[in-house]
Amino acid sequence: MRTLVVFALVLLTSCASVRQMANSLMSLKDMQFRIVRVENMRIVGVDVSRMRSISDVSAMDAVKLLSAFRSKQLTTTFTVYVEARNPNDGGGGGKPADLTLKELPWQLYIDDKPTISGAIRKEVGIPGGQTSAPFPLEIEVDLTKVITDKGYEELVALALSIGGVNSQPTKLMVEATPVVGTPFGVMKSPSPIRIVNTEFRSR
Repeated sequence: MRTLVVFALVLLTSCASVRQMANSLMSLKDMQFRIVRVENMRIVGVDVSRMRSISDVSAMDAVKLLSAFRSKQLTTTFTVYVEARNPNDGGGGGKPADLTLKELPWQLYIDDKPTISGAIRKEVGIPGGQTSAPFPLEIEVDLTKVITDKGYEELVALALSIGGVNSQPTKLMVEATPVVGTPFGVMKSPSPIRIVNTEFRSR
């Protein structure tokens, strides 16, 4: 009888472990991401993050920007903040599975054009059923090398739409492949995900 009780306990523990592993796998598959905001937009050192339109550019800064554009060296820097959501809240009788975003190799697209690649600098914890704190992706890109079919005013307007006062960074998309630590080891997303700012999405 005692042996049967022990066997039953082992079986129940194993079933719980299998369920938790399945939850972890589903959490990885269903992890969601979104772009929260863009900060510190600068074009060749000119702070445009507080500008609403190209008319806000001072005469001195306009000379600097136009010269950089003509030299095809319109270096632009900004920070994209991303959030991750862990959907596993323990529903269905399981336990919430905390996840750790260990790696996130990414490539940034601007106006559907591929630009630079990078990775997160440190791991990001995502408790079960919750959303991570926003984490930064540091961007440095020469807009004249990426967007070759727009003039000076169009490029500055594009930058302002991404990181100006009224920024709606819909022109941005981040393609990334999450590598996540789970209670059952490190798992890698089987395919890249696309991160945009409109809503949380897993694929």
